[in-house]
Amino acid sequence: MAYAQRLTNALVGSVLVTLPLIAACGGATPVEKPGSRATVAIEGTTYAVSDVKFAYHPGEQGSFRIEGHDASHVDQDCVPGVRGGLALHGVLPPGVNSPVELGDKEVPVEFSGGGDHNLCFAGAKGMLGVEKGTVKFGRVYGGAIAFTFSGEFKRYNGEGGESEFTVHASGSGTAAIE
Repeated sequence: MAYAQRLTNALVGSVLVTLPLIAACGGATPVEKPGSRATVAIEGTTYAVSDVKFAYHPGEQGSFRIEGHDASHVDQDCVPGVRGGLALHGVLPPGVNSPVELGDKEVPVEFSGGGDHNLCFAGAKGMLGVEKGTVKFGRVYGGAIAFTFSGEFKRYNGEGGESEFTVHASGSGTAAIE
């Protein structure tokens, strides 16, 4: 009887030890990386942006880029041949060598043209390139940086035509730091 009791205790003990390991390996839900989401408002319509990333290149000619995909139309072009989403870029302020140093700084956004865009979403009637706009960086936490932006953007149809008027666009989110 004592032998049977010891055997039962050993079996129960081994199950209790391995059960957490099985739960940790088999049924664990992946945790989304912090950041990676934003919203953009253009002429009263709000667009969701997914997979938002922040890349930066410090140095004398330092630059940054915030990019993300049109969350509602991932596999759909915003204009023929152009994937939709957010692409804000500009020059880092002098002396900024890390994302932490960008906290509470407001930086101009640039538009390079040549088929590039700052904002492009299915249903937004073309690509938008900034005429005058800024991005303001917030704090860095858990591998992501918070940001807001606003500005006046010119609309391009993707075929060489452009609007003579600008539209206001703004947004906010968090971007995973690459």
